[in-house]
Amino acid sequence: MRRFRNLVDYTILFVLNGIMLWFFRGYLNLLIAVGMVVFFLYAVISVHIVKRYVSLEMKAPGEYMSKNTEFLMKIRVHNRSVLPLVQGMIVLSAGNTFVGKMEKNLLTVPVKPSGTTEILYPLISAYVGNVEVSVEQIVLQDLLGIHAVRLKLEQTENVYIIPRGIEEGNFLPNDYERGMDEVEESRLSGSDFSDVSQVREYIPGDAMKNIHWKLSAKKDILMVRERLHMSSRKLLVVLSLDKENGKKMDEAVEKLYSFGSWFIGNRVPVTLYWWSERYHEMRNGTAESEEEWLYLMLQLFHNQAGNGFVEEHFKTAHPGKEFILFQNEEVTVAG
Repeated sequence: MRRFRNLVDYTILFVLNGIMLWFFRGYLNLLIAVGMVVFFLYAVISVHIVKRYVSLEMKAPGEYMSKNTEFLMKIRVHNRSVLPLVQGMIVLSAGNTFVGKMEKNLLTVPVKPSGTTEILYPLISAYVGNVEVSVEQIVLQDLLGIHAVRLKLEQTENVYIIPRGIEEGNFLPNDYERGMDEVEESRLSGSDFSDVSQVREYIPGDAMKNIHWKLSAKKDILMVRERLHMSSRKLLVVLSLDKENGKKMDEAVEKLYSFGSWFIGNRVPVTLYWWSERYHEMRNGTAESEEEWLYLMLQLFHNQAGNGFVEEHFKTAHPGKEFILFQNEEVTVAG
């Protein structure tokens, strides 16, 4: 609508100058008329030329952030041509895809000739999840504000808002004994459910697989990795979230994170099952360390974990097995 008004205004000026040219028959009005035509053609053609030399890049300040922490997404618009434009308009979508929908926004930026324009786009999230910024296109507008072209882009950056855990008393393993299952090491290739605690000198009878060969070569004496074994059982956890209530969902994930961290810290592996709304299937993963447990949280956010009758899917895939059901804030033994 605005471009249409600009075109009408420009046309009126051109017509008025034409009337003056006809009435006064002056060379000045003739030059103005020719200049207006040339300038109009330049404005329309130049925006198509500049389109081929414009690019955009985004850069997040980091992969992880805490809740309620403002961070700045850097958006840079590069123009490698020497032709000037008045402005460009970035069409982007931003939001926490784990909690809610993406919302569209428009950013107006000057497109400098042979230069770069940087914008710092502020973001903050009160909930855990995956904050995503996706640039769909840039609308380039000519000097007269009459003509515009669209440059389609597919640029996306993500920042994960990680849980901090909640302060609660210790969880009692006996309360969740029925939700544990025997570890099947064959399913976890390369895992012996143990961590290296320290390195010591070899004692006759130590397993040869635990010898630290590099350190032994340096010290000219056999050195052995001493391992602390984890539980021979693992905890089965099924997560069912209410996507209609962001606050409850956030509290549930915080409690789940603390729950899993406590058991892993007490050497009990945790296998988590969830329904992926992104891929429309039940997914799972096993964590034996804090790093793996955090990685599972990131998978939840990326997969857009939700309800999806995950409890029924688990019972169908694992008939007769008991498990720990995380349903919003409630934690129960089911099966």
